[in-house]
Amino acid sequence: MGIGEQLRAAREARGISLEEAAAGTRIKRTYLEALEDEAFSLLPSPAHARGFLRRYARWLGLDEAVLLSEWDGMATAVPPTRPSRMPSMFELTRIPTRLALPWRPFAAIGLAALLIMGVVSLIRGPWRARSIGLPPAPTVTGAPSIPSATATPASVAALPMLRLEVEASEHVWVRIQADGQVVYQGLLRPGETRAWEARSTLQLDTGNAAALQVRLNGRPEGPLGGRGEIVRKTWSR
Repeated sequence: MGIGEQLRAAREARGISLEEAAAGTRIKRTYLEALEDEAFSLLPSPAHARGFLRRYARWLGLDEAVLLSEWDGMATAVPPTRPSRMPSMFELTRIPTRLALPWRPFAAIGLAALLIMGVVSLIRGPWRARSIGLPPAPTVTGAPSIPSATATPASVAALPMLRLEVEASEHVWVRIQADGQVVYQGLLRPGETRAWEARSTLQLDTGNAAALQVRLNGRPEGPLGGRGEIVRKTWSR
C-alpha cells in the first residue's frame, strides 16, 4: 500500500471523516486529501508536505518514521516549488521617482546671499547710524546779520573770519556748514568744545538746542532753544 492508501485506510478504519481529521490535526481538509491522494504538488512546499505527513500519521496512530522514509524515497513525493505570487525583478514595472531637486546649489546660493548681506550691513552700519540721527529740517530762526557794505571779492577776503565756538553740556548731535559746505556732522560729548571759521556764512543744526553754549567771534550767543528742540541757526556778514 502506498502512503496515501495507508493514511486513508487508517482514517476509515476509525470511522473518522476528513472534516474531523482536519479539526483534530489542524490541517486543512484539502491538504489531507492531497496526502491521501498522494497529490503532493498541491501542498505549499516540501517542508509543509513532510510536516503534514508526520502530524497526520502520528494523529492516526501510524508509524510516522516509516511513512517519512517511504516519502523520502519517492521521486514524485517532492512537490515542485510553487511559483511565488510576487513578480520577478524582471517583471516589476519601474516606479517613476520624483524629480530630485538640486538642493545643494540652492543652499550654497542662499548662504552666499546671507554672507553678502551681512558684509553690506557691516559696511553701511556707521553711515546708517549717522543718517538715522539726522533731524528733519527745522524752521529757520535767523540771527541779526553783521552789517557790512557791499564789497568786492577782494574786500571780502580782507575782512576778518567768522569764528563759531560750540561747547556741549551733554551728548548732542550737531551739524556745521561753513560757506555752504558741511565741515562737521556728528555727536559732541559733554564738556567737548569745537570751533569753526568761515568767510561769509556759518550755519548750525542741532537736535537739542539747550545742550549747546555758542560764542560768535568770542561773543556769547543767547540760548538757542529749549531741551530737545531742533534748531537751525545761521550767521552771516
